[in-house]
Amino acid sequence: MVTRLPGSSVRILSGTVSCAKCRLVGHAIALWLNGWFDHSLHLIEESLSTTAADSSCECELQTRELFSFFLIRRGEFDRARKVLYHPEDPNTSLFGPAIYPARLSLARSHLAFMAGDLDVAVAMIEQVLAHAEGSNQLRVASRLILTLVALRRVDVNAASSHMQMIADDAFMGRLKLLAGQCAWANAQLREAQRGVEGVAPFIEELVDFGPVSRNVFLSQSAAAPWLVRLALKTDQKAMAQQAVKIAQKLAEMNPRHQVLAASALHANGLFEQNLVDLRRAADTQPHPWTKASAMEDIGKLLASERSQRDQAIGILERSADTYISAGGPGDVLRIKKRLWDLGVKHHQSRWRTTPQRAIKDLTETEIKVAQLVAQGMTNTQTAKYLFLSPHTVAYHLKKIFPKLGVSSRVGLARVWTDIV
Repeated sequence: MVTRLPGSSVRILSGTVSCAKCRLVGHAIALWLNGWFDHSLHLIEESLSTTAADSSCECELQTRELFSFFLIRRGEFDRARKVLYHPEDPNTSLFGPAIYPARLSLARSHLAFMAGDLDVAVAMIEQVLAHAEGSNQLRVASRLILTLVALRRVDVNAASSHMQMIADDAFMGRLKLLAGQCAWANAQLREAQRGVEGVAPFIEELVDFGPVSRNVFLSQSAAAPWLVRLALKTDQKAMAQQAVKIAQKLAEMNPRHQVLAASALHANGLFEQNLVDLRRAADTQPHPWTKASAMEDIGKLLASERSQRDQAIGILERSADTYISAGGPGDVLRIKKRLWDLGVKHHQSRWRTTPQRAIKDLTETEIKVAQLVAQGMTNTQTAKYLFLSPHTVAYHLKKIFPKLGVSSRVGLARVWTDIV
């Protein structure tokens, strides 16, 4: 028997599936792909209490994976931790004993990234890759998180490397449910590499409300405001308005989804330059990085009015604090620049934008080279000072840049005072 979902183009072959739990999971995934997040979560919760027809059926594990994924996307981090970490034994959870270490570590990594703990996210991904064996889906999901972590840390080279591996899998048709999230990561990378003009041609595809578009909006709380901001910067007002409409439609379809509601407010606040909507978005958005973004947009709008300067400074400082908690050093540097333009100069240690551990990754010679180059010395000057050849100095800089998450001498100079 073929069942067509209400208001959906997705069909489920329910008659060929004997396991009731599998049918619920399949129905839930189809609903989610069509934008019905709340209904999908309801079915997943129902599936948790349904017994699988066969104890070896993967629907048992898939149900719990999807449940944790949905909780994280809704910003219910504490509830997700209870699912992924048993209070008495860190190796057990709703997933049962750690029979599936790679898939459990992937879910935990996802939680850590969304909550802003990037070091934990990377450590978990290393566990995934160590146990993933031949699983294409696990490999793609792992590289996706590593790409997003690298972008958050402003390490464009690493992000590009991970994205290339994902592209290889995309060419082989291995993305499946991750297509939208990979499209999002690719768009972010293009912006980092080429600026807004580099990603502008893809805006229309991301706001067509097709499968990939819906996946991006449902999976990424920052997607709607980012697309509005990008479209306005490139004089594509109609596309910006379309992004707002999609965000609002998904929020209406899922009235219990606080993240979607906040994202719709954020997108509309940007489009209409509406401080009320932006403030409501910042107050209600549970995802830390997106919350910081909303506060930054409020600060930018206030800074445009001379009488609101003090309020702008306060909200921008709060934004930087929140970006730090979300692991966004590049974002904090941008806030510092905005504050500097407003006449505010903070002590360099207020927001440490480069992890202190970064200097531990440098050799003694690399530290000396970085110190001199950060002070403005040329390769030739640095070479003479350290009794090295200019070629050797250039070689050391190639090693230093990726370790510190920068791609140029200017970037090195900018972050060095935050390290030492």
